[in-house]
Amino acid sequence: MQAISLRLEPAQYKRLRLLSFVKGKPMSLLIRDALEDYLKENQQIKPGQEWFWSEAWQAAEREVENDLAAGNFETFDNMDNFLKDLK
Repeated sequence: MQAISLRLEPAQYKRLRLLSFVKGKPMSLLIRDALEDYLKENQQIKPGQEWFWSEAWQAAEREVENDLAAGNFETFDNMDNFLKDLK
């Protein structure tokens, strides 16, 4: 997912902070969820890509994003090291 920059007016920021508190979710997740909802409603899904927008797949995408943000991943210098780690 690409990073975006969002500029809010002070009143909008206050409302978003309040909503974040009430819902118990970080503001970044509220914004992401709102963008996803908007895109789902206003963007045609290309034929053959319906699977990507299924709730199960999107839940898995969110899980991966959370793992990446938390640093729960490994990197490898080469394919041999990666394959050895799988054993």
